[in-house]
Amino acid sequence: MLVLKRACFLLMLLPWLVCGHVQGLGKTDAGEPPATQNTAWVLSVTALDVSSLPHSQQLLGEIMTRTLVEALKKVDHRFRPSEEYLYYTHYAWSKSQAAAAKTLVAKRAERDKLLFGGDPPWKYRKTLKALEKEIEKLEEALGKAEAEVPLIAERPVFTFSDNTLKGIFPLPPKPGGEYRFCANQKADAFLAGTIGTFHGRLYISLKLYTLYTDSFQYEDSSIFSSDTMVQAVDELVNRLVAVVSEAPPASLLVHTKPEEAILLVDGSFAGRGEVGPRDYPPGSIDIESFADNYTPLSMSLDLTGGELAELYINLQPLSQRSLTIAAPEEARVYQGSLYRGETPLPVDIPRTALEHFQVETTEGKVASVIIQGREQAETSHASLTLNPKPSHSAEEQRVEKSRRRLYGAYGRFWIALPVAFVINGIAAAHINAYNRTGNPDLYDGALTRYYISIGTSIAAGVALAETFYRIFRYMWTGSEGAPFLVKQ
Repeated sequence: MLVLKRACFLLMLLPWLVCGHVQGLGKTDAGEPPATQNTAWVLSVTALDVSSLPHSQQLLGEIMTRTLVEALKKVDHRFRPSEEYLYYTHYAWSKSQAAAAKTLVAKRAERDKLLFGGDPPWKYRKTLKALEKEIEKLEEALGKAEAEVPLIAERPVFTFSDNTLKGIFPLPPKPGGEYRFCANQKADAFLAGTIGTFHGRLYISLKLYTLYTDSFQYEDSSIFSSDTMVQAVDELVNRLVAVVSEAPPASLLVHTKPEEAILLVDGSFAGRGEVGPRDYPPGSIDIESFADNYTPLSMSLDLTGGELAELYINLQPLSQRSLTIAAPEEARVYQGSLYRGETPLPVDIPRTALEHFQVETTEGKVASVIIQGREQAETSHASLTLNPKPSHSAEEQRVEKSRRRLYGAYGRFWIALPVAFVINGIAAAHINAYNRTGNPDLYDGALTRYYISIGTSIAAGVALAETFYRIFRYMWTGSEGAPFLVKQ
């Protein structure tokens, strides 16, 4: 009867066993691909050494550091070179093996200590069996760690350390402490440099330390004056960006017409006419070109690393209006404040411009006109009637006269004041000499100089009083000549 019951139970369990076996046959042992490690490349920017600069110029270090950080923000990824890839692969491989081996050693030590635990035989055998299974799994994990090479990102994302992102720039480490500094900053590299003076010019030096070389992989320097500072810093930054990204630079060659056209690349002056070829970091750049009497051009261009981009820019001339400036007499012609020549003078005006012309003769006759390039009724002649310069009104003459008198009184005061000081000093010296020696021969000279000093002091006082009087007089005369303000 017992055998029959067991047989019935097995018959009921058989469909479940078959289903489970069939489902097991459909599964594969293909595991997930290993995760990519070291997906970010972290840079720490340290404070530039400005100790050799004057105190008034040491702020330049902070400005330059922030300029470098803003420029490096253009880098998105780093193209990891083979040496760096092998370094991080070996590091990750050794780290995974060390972690697996450390866990295995700890579990074996736990098994060895089991002999001295004093457990009953049945508990000892049970615990030992469980530890043996765990040790077997850990040995398999160690073998797997030794066999599988970690996968390292070939194009890690470029980013900054936490301190750099917060705008905190620590001091660079002392020689020998570079590796520990990177470990503390959790960075793969750090940037350091100095700013000083060299024969009246500024000198900047940069150097980049990387973990995988355990040395300063890159060093660069530049000497520039205040006039060429922007261009020099741009070139220095472009080279630094190329080194940090490890991407091959892109070259740009620009042909511009007309030849006097100015070319700007990312807001910096690049040259005139034909420019290049020059190296730029891969990515998007802004190009602007403009010239007098030509339509300006602005555009964006994407540069690819390792390639030469050749650009042809042909600026379109503005539509112009031609006319001749003439006057009844020979006169000088000024366009705004710029001297253009003698009448009659042919000129070309862009149709989108509004120009002011003035003619003036040697006798003082003047005339002016405002000409718009785009007018409905266009003429090829602009004849101007010369008029003598307007004379000043009575009020203006009175104000001008009062101003001249004020300047004269002010000048006389500053002449009389130092003379009085000098004469008083001389008189005081003679009087002191007479008082100390009592020599009667010195009495007449001391008395004469005393009266002269009194006279010069009175003259200085009169000049000061006249200056104040002329100030108030000038203010009163100017207020009388000013027009009334109409209140609305």
